[in-house]
Amino acid sequence: MGLTQVCVSCHNYRQTLLCLILFAILFTAKARARAVSSSLIEPAEKDMKKPEPMMMEKSQIGSRPPKCERRCSTCEHCEAVQVPVAPQIQTHRSHYSPAKATTLVSYSSRGDDLSNYKPMSWKCKCGDYLFNP
Repeated sequence: MGLTQVCVSCHNYRQTLLCLILFAILFTAKARARAVSSSLIEPAEKDMKKPEPMMMEKSQIGSRPPKCERRCSTCEHCEAVQVPVAPQIQTHRSHYSPAKATTLVSYSSRGDDLSNYKPMSWKCKCGDYLFNP
């Protein structure tokens, strides 16, 4: 019985040793691959010339303005402007009320007119007229 216990412990020892060796090989191969890939990236970054900004661009939060060239045929100059979006009002008919009775529902961020959120959208302004882009 003592011989089988020694054999089992030797077998467990071999499995543990093989797992550790396999882990060490994989870990060093991954470290070498990472070193090679980083050495390939660095020269490419050095060769690229970074363009110097001539003017600071005005930063805008949100979407970019649309191109409003030639939106209308009568005016010569169209420009993109931001305008507040009117609150969306929908009518809902109740199943239990007469057909002509409707309720108005206004969709806003809080519903109590205390919110500072005012959605904006882009429009093309040609003279005194506003067009959808």
